[in-house]
Amino acid sequence: MGDPNATTQVIDPARAASLGGASGTQAVPTPSGVLPNAQPSPKKTMALVLIAALGMYIMSLTLGTALSLRLAVVDPTGKETSYGMAVSISALLLIVTIPLTGALSDRTASRFGRRRPWIIGGLVPALLAAAVIGTVPSTPVIIAAYIVALVCAQAAFNTYSVIPIEALPDNRRGRVMGAMGMFGALAMSAGSYLAAWLVDAPLFMMCVPVLLAIVCTIPLLVLYKDPAKTRAELPPLDLKGLAKSFLLNPRKHPNFAWAWVSRFLAGIAMTALFAYFIFFLMDGLHMPIAEAGKSAGTLTLISAPVSILFFTASGWLSDKIGRRKPFVIAAALLMATALVIGATASSFAQFMVAWIVFAMGQAMYLTVDLALCAAVLPDARDTGKDMAVFSLALSIPNIIVPAAAPAILAIGTGDNYGFLWFAAAALCALGSLTVTFIKGVR
Repeated sequence: MGDPNATTQVIDPARAASLGGASGTQAVPTPSGVLPNAQPSPKKTMALVLIAALGMYIMSLTLGTALSLRLAVVDPTGKETSYGMAVSISALLLIVTIPLTGALSDRTASRFGRRRPWIIGGLVPALLAAAVIGTVPSTPVIIAAYIVALVCAQAAFNTYSVIPIEALPDNRRGRVMGAMGMFGALAMSAGSYLAAWLVDAPLFMMCVPVLLAIVCTIPLLVLYKDPAKTRAELPPLDLKGLAKSFLLNPRKHPNFAWAWVSRFLAGIAMTALFAYFIFFLMDGLHMPIAEAGKSAGTLTLISAPVSILFFTASGWLSDKIGRRKPFVIAAALLMATALVIGATASSFAQFMVAWIVFAMGQAMYLTVDLALCAAVLPDARDTGKDMAVFSLALSIPNIIVPAAAPAILAIGTGDNYGFLWFAAAALCALGSLTVTFIKGVR
């Protein structure tokens, strides 16, 4: 399954020049009339993007799993509360840092381009913070270090995700997103096994995923020449105005608002499953820590082919027939169904069915929902910021769900994962209805 926090930024290719990107193999003049550095062909760019995607997704999809396993060892009795605190605080900070870094990367005037400095500047501190998590057996320190690691890693991931959209034409976007999702599915399986394999070596368990992101991103950073912009060609940096611009008027941009609400409700479903499935394996199905880690790897390995199929096929089919909304609605309903199955599971085999059904829905949702958003962006001049605002629909649930989950799980005899997932299923189904209010998009 893909990353609930990761997003791909989508724009109209006709506006790529205003963002410094090329939509084909031919260089596009900048407003100053100077040609940017020649770019690799779309096929080569796609290859570079996918190599980087593998490492980026392994990092993004493994850090949370690794944190769960680390806290289960360091703080076995309070792991749910400690985990919830780490995730909630980091998600709260992401509300500010994701849009801010997106807007700042749009406005970066550097000889190295706009995106490259932010990718490097995110990955390096993320690696240092991961090393702290893996070496210091203190829950407060682990929570603080995880907050730094996740915020920095997410800044790098979100900045990287602009590149394939700036460099590739519209008629390839659905396929590119599907391919990135496919790599995300493979990365989640690899990351789960990696975390389980390294559970007895916490330093490596925390650091190797970030190191893989760095190594896999190097070819893209070296070969893709992010066109440099002069300050005159970039939007002015007005922090007060920028802060106000983060609050998009739903009346002025109703389609974007409905798309945001739909993704927010789906994000609650994704967070409810991904944040607590390992603890469910331990507490609900009574697995030891090591076995739970290996079972997580088994789940992702089994669901990877399903995710790959749905990531690839849904993106291609959506491009082919020119329709987005039916795919998004069906995907949300699949995820809601999976949560109901998981809520009633009493064995690993039953939970595996829920996981696979969720993989089908999530793969379809994350692929086509982004293509749907491409048609409703408010302002091409602030694509990085606007798509960062859209990505908050998946970040805010990481505040709400962990904050509410301990009280929900304590209902009755405790460990009430069923009630948590039933509630998330209802909200996800509601999200499928909000898609129908989007106008002008099929």
